[in-house]
Amino acid sequence: MSETLRVPSAMLNRLLKVAPALSRRKIAKGRAVYRQGEFSEQVFVVVSGRIGITMLRAGGQELLIDIVGAGALCGEGAAFDGMPRFSSANALEPSEVLAIPAADFCKLMSSDAELAALIVQTIALKQRTLASRLVQVAQASPEVRITELLSQITLPDSPAIILTHQQIANLIGASRITVTRAMQKLRREGAVRCKRGQYELVRAHRGASASPENGAMVRA
Repeated sequence: MSETLRVPSAMLNRLLKVAPALSRRKIAKGRAVYRQGEFSEQVFVVVSGRIGITMLRAGGQELLIDIVGAGALCGEGAAFDGMPRFSSANALEPSEVLAIPAADFCKLMSSDAELAALIVQTIALKQRTLASRLVQVAQASPEVRITELLSQITLPDSPAIILTHQQIANLIGASRITVTRAMQKLRREGAVRCKRGQYELVRAHRGASASPENGAMVRA
């Protein structure tokens, strides 16, 4: 599942079944899958691990804009439109990806209707999730957006992801000060616990869609 997109694994499973010889790359923690500004015709599908999607501002500040996991499709925009990549992708933990040339990706779609349908569904889900995040920025409280994020980016058997308040702010569309104040409020309400700078999500804030079965942790 993709962390903030929650992409089902059906597309990945189908790709591995119909094209087992696809190029698989192991990416060490901290290493790049691709970089902003590059020209590339490769589409990437995450097989395992977690990948952080970042963008550089004009002043050189790096913004974390998404975190994706197994089953996620990334880099497809630049692969098909021939434009420079507008973001970078870096491994947040040891990861593995499929690297597929755009031409081969199109051939796979044209020869396998089931796979093509799954890819279209995945792209549609990305668009729907983006729209949902925009609605959250406009309507949901910072506390709801933070607890939704914390519940999404952490898996029970995966290591904690280290995020600063600024990175959380970038992911939920808020200011760093707003995130700091919201964290303090969540702590007072008992929704999160904090020990030595590590936040543990105890329960979802009122208005959030779900509460995690296991505590989700990040350090901020």
